Amino acid sequence: MLALNSLSTLFPASSFAISNVNDIKAVGFAERLSSKADIDTEFTNSDGKQLRLSEYFDGKLPVIINLVYFNCPRVCTFGTDGVLEAINELEALDLTNDYKVLTISFNNKETPEVSSKKSKRYLSSLRDGLSGKNSWEFLTGTEENIIRLTNSLGFKFKKDGKEFAHPSGIIILTPNGTISRYLHGIQYSKKDLRLALIEASEGKIGKSSLFNSVLLFCYKFDPIGKRYALHALNVLKVGGFITLAVLVGFLSIMWKRNKV
Repeated sequence: MLALNSLSTLFPASSFAISNVNDIKAVGFAERLSSKADIDTEFTNSDGKQLRLSEYFDGKLPVIINLVYFNCPRVCTFGTDGVLEAINELEALDLTNDYKVLTISFNNKETPEVSSKKSKRYLSSLRDGLSGKNSWEFLTGTEENIIRLTNSLGFKFKKDGKEFAHPSGIIILTPNGTISRYLHGIQYSKKDLRLALIEASEGKIGKSSLFNSVLLFCYKFDPIGKRYALHALNVLKVGGFITLAVLVGFLSIMWKRNKV
């Protein structure tokens, strides 16, 4: 955790491996909240099987998309490590039962052999009780499909010599493929990830839909800080309602006693 915190300070989220400062504008996230991602695109999984992304969207579970290139010497590995850490810490929600993850290469030169090595590394590092089989996929694709997908997600990257300049973050999609939330950086707090997934599923994942509704009511996404923050007004509303309910209950008891 400390290492990731240090890395997030050393490496800003918007541009990496970029040699021409004039290209910075061509790199980053152009957030397209509430837009539909192009999930009709076809990619190849680590077993060499070609699938449309739509096959991962079942209408029930939200999906995290983590865009990287597997041979990235720096930030992609840190970012995917951050996803792994968040998954392992997120005990309130379970991979497979509550959400899915797609780690997709935007380098069309990479092959299923490369993604297979990454898949084995990360799936073997999941905490006890979690299985990433068919729930955390590592995908490669053609240049055409990569461009279609990244354009629809607002993910702007640029080839820079043998490497790529690109943003770092994850994108949370609803069960039907609509873009719900962007979380920036290489480290993701379990609170932010949990709330983003609950929000994307409209509170329909996890063990308690009622508790999910309370969480979404009390926390709002801060577009400046790029994280979920406690919404003071809603907390006051909840506190006022509880106080009123207790007062009404107390007066009812007293009225019944006096009546006797």
